[in-house]
Amino acid sequence: MNSKNLLLFIFVLLLMSFLLVYGETGLNLNSTLVWQLRLPKVIVCLLAGGMLAISGLLMQIFFQNPLAGPDTLGVSSGSSLFVAFWMMASVGFSQTITDWGMSVMSFVGALAVFCLLLFFIHKKMSRISLIITGLLISSFTSSGISVLVNMSQTLQVKNYLAWSMGSFRNVTIGEMPKFIFLSLVSIVPVLFFLKSINQYLLSESYAKSMGVNILRTRILFITIAAMQISVVTLFCGPIGFIGIISPHLARLILKKSQLKILFPAVFFIGAILALITELFIVLTPGWSLPVNAILGLIGAPVIVTYLYHQKEWSV
Repeated sequence: MNSKNLLLFIFVLLLMSFLLVYGETGLNLNSTLVWQLRLPKVIVCLLAGGMLAISGLLMQIFFQNPLAGPDTLGVSSGSSLFVAFWMMASVGFSQTITDWGMSVMSFVGALAVFCLLLFFIHKKMSRISLIITGLLISSFTSSGISVLVNMSQTLQVKNYLAWSMGSFRNVTIGEMPKFIFLSLVSIVPVLFFLKSINQYLLSESYAKSMGVNILRTRILFITIAAMQISVVTLFCGPIGFIGIISPHLARLILKKSQLKILFPAVFFIGAILALITELFIVLTPGWSLPVNAILGLIGAPVIVTYLYHQKEWSV
């Protein structure tokens, strides 16, 4: 493992260890508290942060756009809209149907936005226009969600609003096996295609000249990124900024773009951002800050810094 990746890994372990023994009530090693509440939260931060970061990297490579991310291109919003629709429409269904229906709808929503963006790419849309389109998609889905909320009953609205705030604490110990399974299914396939993705990173023309199946690679990008975003959105609600800034921070730290080195760094940085966010919430229990508010304070300066130095940073 690269020395910088090793340092990132150690930092992840330190943050996880601290959050396992320290909570809003201070230092407490009660076994029930640790295993039932803190451990699920820490695992969710690790996997959700990592998945958002990887999906952001894949989107930036696929769209050849350094500002591409689950939130900037509206993919998370599409997933949220479909989940909101299912939450409002599944009243009276069994819990099993409701849960798995949300999983399917979350994935379909993310995939639908990806397909729409792919259509615009084939129409030779510019990078800036693509970002603007993503923002318009987010605006459209927000309006659609507002309509659904106004048409729904009070309990449904309350459940949705609680979910839409975004949190790494929504996954209970009983839901952990499902969350871990879906997370691994979303992450592991990337490891088998690093070579093809690395060639695609240089350019689509270069990848094609090296014998990469472009159509298969595109489908791979879309499917994996959609799965990762949908899993995080389903269990944690819409989480912003991690997907767009993690790849840039990884490149800044490593000064390299080779995926075998960049991939673990991106995953670790995504996990670190999620863990730091949770750490901030734990250390300020009286403030009741939402996850996205903290990530906005971290992410916005990073994006502005990137835009200022974009000629110096590799895409």
